[in-house]
Amino acid sequence: MMDEAIKTHKETTFGWMLMWQEFRQRQAARRAARRLADEVRLAVIRDATLAKPMRYLAPR
Repeated sequence: MMDEAIKTHKETTFGWMLMWQEFRQRQAARRAARRLADEVRLAVIRDATLAKPMRYLAPR
């Protein structure tokens, strides 16, 4: 009974490694989502900026 309750070093290490890999995958997914959102935000700002008439092209 007591042997079943105690995890071996290999089982514990595997659990930690699995948890770390899942954490890194979630972190990479968050980073990719944030990068995509930043690109969309910058594209909107760039389009809004280019839609304005440029002063140096206006008739004098």
